This record gives sequence, structure tokens and C-alpha cells, in this order.
Amino acid sequence: MNVLMSIFPLNSRYLYVTGNNAHAVTVHVGMSDRATKLGTSSQILLLAMTVMLIETAPATAADVGDLAPDFEIATQDGVVLQLSEFRGRKPVYLVFWNTWCSFCIKKVPRYIKLQEQFAYKIEIIAINTTWSDSPADMRVFEDRFHTNYSTAFDLGKLITDRFGVINVPAEFIIDVNGIIRYRNRVPEYPIAHLPDWSVTSASFD
Repeated sequence: MNVLMSIFPLNSRYLYVTGNNAHAVTVHVGMSDRATKLGTSSQILLLAMTVMLIETAPATAADVGDLAPDFEIATQDGVVLQLSEFRGRKPVYLVFWNTWCSFCIKKVPRYIKLQEQFAYKIEIIAINTTWSDSPADMRVFEDRFHTNYSTAFDLGKLITDRFGVINVPAEFIIDVNGIIRYRNRVPEYPIAHLPDWSVTSASFD
């Protein structure tokens, strides 16, 4: 006997997963009172989950070559940061992360070293997406790893959504003119690229 296993919202529709075990499932998509059967098997479930991610992601995402969306956010220390304030001053290394993310943890030493040696040349802002996290979790994380750079909690995940972030870590290099130079795949040695990221356009001269 098939039973309803999960319901996922898909904008104005719903994705239904029914089945009697983990390997025999039926995926439907449609309105709550009229769903269309798409097929069976765990492969279709995976496909359906992918569709869910695509449909719930922002229509546009901040990408390389774009002017970075402006935002204002309070850090864990109570300092209010506005991204546009760094235009004409220095590049920004913007990171979206979570305390439970193992890949995020691996990058912490890199951020700490950059902050120690080059804080005057590049601004590091690490924004917690709030996914299964809290400010208290962040405090524990920061105490454990002795973070020395700016961290903030994106309550309501407005900034996370504005940048089109759907997984973590997500890293952006924003040059001194406010233009996104990298969306992930940041160079292993960012300092070597600082001279290029720090060239101001005519509007800042």
C-alpha cells in the first residue's frame, strides 16, 4: 500500500512523493487536488528534488561581471556593514556559510590568515545563511575556531537569496568598483590578484 511520504512546495504547485519503501516511490506534481504521475523509482525522486531546487531558486543570481547587489547587515559584534561603502576603498571577499558545513570549516584558516595579514587591503564578510543555524551556534563556532573577521547572521535570508545562494560555502570576490570578479572557484592565493581587484574605475578617481 502506498502512503504519502513527503510534500514539497513548488511555487503554485506541489510535489508529492508516495511509496511503500525507499526504493519504490511515485512522484506526482500538480495542484493539491489534482496531481500528475511522473513515474517511479528513486532516480525520478532525485530528478524531482532537482526540479524543486531549480523552481525555488531566485530567477536571477548575482554572477561574474554584475554589479554586486547592495546590502546592509549587522555583524555579530554589532557593527553595521553596507557593501557599497567599500566601493572605491577596497575589494570584498564575501562568503556565505553555515556552522555545520565541513567545507566551510576547512576554509576558516584561510580567512583568518587573510584577515591577519591583509585586512587593510581586502574586507572579509562571512554571512551565515541561517539554514539550520542560529546566532548562538555562530558564537560557539567563532569561539571554537577563533575567527577574527566579520561575521553576520542573515535573518530572513534576504541577502542569501539576493545573491542566489543555494549551497555553502558560496564565495564571491567583489572588486573595488563593486563588480563581481569570482563566484566560487576563488584563486588559491587571492593576494596575488589584489592589485587587479583594486584598480578603481574613472568614477572613483
